[in-house]
Amino acid sequence: MIKREVFIGFITGTIGIIFGVSICTYIIASVKNSTFDIVLDTYKTGGNFWMLICLGSVVNLALFFLALKKNQDYRARGILLATFIAAFIAYITYFI
Repeated sequence: MIKREVFIGFITGTIGIIFGVSICTYIIASVKNSTFDIVLDTYKTGGNFWMLICLGSVVNLALFFLALKKNQDYRARGILLATFIAAFIAYITYFI
């Protein structure tokens, strides 16, 4: 039961990060009067994709506190795990 709740939280956190990266990319594209694909490729080839990952992880902050407010502590742990993995991936992409 506990493992299932942590897994559900991890999946929720991963989807939150993907959603956050998409929203950040869309906002940047609309500000620069460009397309979604061009902005995403620019950040990937420029070595700045870690910035989008970090900005996308901010969505998990709201998900984390929402899970805590609903007394779903194990789901909150899964969301936190997804955020740590995203931070590790951002760290790796920054230095590579």
